[in-house]
Amino acid sequence: MVELLAGYLGGLKNADHFGVVTQINNRIQSYETDNLKLIQAGENLNRAVNAEDVAYKKTQKDWNVERLKAEDEKMDDYMIGLRSILAGYAAFPDGEALKQPAKEILQLWKDFNFKTNDSYSGESSKIINIYQEVAKRQSDAEALGVWTFFGKARQQAIAVQELLSQRFDELSSRVVGELKEARANTDAAVKQVYQVLTALQVLEPSDGITALAQKLKAIEDYAKQYYLKSSPSSEGGDEPTPEPEPTPEPTPDPDEGGSDGGEVTPVRPE
Repeated sequence: MVELLAGYLGGLKNADHFGVVTQINNRIQSYETDNLKLIQAGENLNRAVNAEDVAYKKTQKDWNVERLKAEDEKMDDYMIGLRSILAGYAAFPDGEALKQPAKEILQLWKDFNFKTNDSYSGESSKIINIYQEVAKRQSDAEALGVWTFFGKARQQAIAVQELLSQRFDELSSRVVGELKEARANTDAAVKQVYQVLTALQVLEPSDGITALAQKLKAIEDYAKQYYLKSSPSSEGGDEPTPEPEPTPEPTPDPDEGGSDGGEVTPVRPE
């Protein structure tokens, strides 16, 4: 009897885990059987792997990045426009009443080392700081016609910071927590399938069941040999471990197509 173990799945990196369970699921789904318990366990596994696929892809996509870019562009536009207005006043001949206030407010860009290519967090914080300094001389800003736009730049900065906070919360709790739960559900589904297969090897042994169990064991051995040694915990990085040359399965099934006949290579997730 082939002993099938699923405990090693918990030690795989996220990408490696998804690749391995996808390979296991493919084997189970391609196996033809009329055993109801194995069919039900296989359907449960397929649902779990699909749910993990969705959760895994969420961790690879930053859902707020497009909104952040849009808000950041507005923030940049306000600050570029304000600097241009102030630079225009600062270029007036000496003696013009608004020249000196414009130069002094414009100096804030240098004082805070403000650049529109700063990080989202850094740029937005500097804008709020600049606004606070301009607020101390609001009458000058009003005379220059820029006070309203400083207020709008500040609002954009606040919007960016709120998105950053939301982004962090989603990626650190909801999305990561969803993947952790999905992985646990998949592992439980794999164990259920293995329990059924173990029982079938004893109660209803057949060449087909033995061949299927050997193929699943080959996936297990391959993952343990090449993935676990560089995967200290299930919370590892999202990049899959580079794959060495695949090893042959112990008992190829001649009834299956040539493309799957002799190698077990966990699928790299999309």
